[in-house]
Amino acid sequence: MKKNLIIFVVVFVAYLVGNSIYEQMTKDPTPGKAKRLACQAAVTTFERGFNNNDIIIAQKQLESGDVSFSSTIEKSIYAESKLFNYVKLEDTDKIVQQELNSYIKTKNISENIKPLKLSYNIYENDIKDPGKKTKKSKLYAGYIVLQVKNQNNKTIYKVQIDFMDFQGADIAQSIKCSVKSFATFNK
Repeated sequence: MKKNLIIFVVVFVAYLVGNSIYEQMTKDPTPGKAKRLACQAAVTTFERGFNNNDIIIAQKQLESGDVSFSSTIEKSIYAESKLFNYVKLEDTDKIVQQELNSYIKTKNISENIKPLKLSYNIYENDIKDPGKKTKKSKLYAGYIVLQVKNQNNKTIYKVQIDFMDFQGADIAQSIKCSVKSFATFNK
């Protein structure tokens, strides 16, 4: 009886140790971060879809060219804003429009349905923000947030993608990645 109990305890402990090692080796080191696309893996990216049926409809509207978008910028508050000395919203709007146009398969704008609503915001990383305590939070220059809304004005998809260059040289890549992320979500 003692021998069986000792064997059971040894096997149970070995199982726990083995399971713990397996979980540590297979654990995602960056939970919540998107890595579906190569451009997402290059920088920190978060994405979330809220309604798959609405996303499919929205992607079809994107492919038909039935899209409108708005854009905003948010400058740093605590640190001196420098990014927007190099980056102009009109220029990034042109990049967004070109990228949206690249997904049009057949130009077919419906009179019965409101255009797909996209909004994107460019946020400058405020490195002197007292809430940013880690060195890692001060390494990136800013981020792009692309948000897609359905016909009822509810968010159905949202993606946030960092850019690293403090003069915005890589903003175009982040914009293109954000549109591609939406266009390919769940496909």
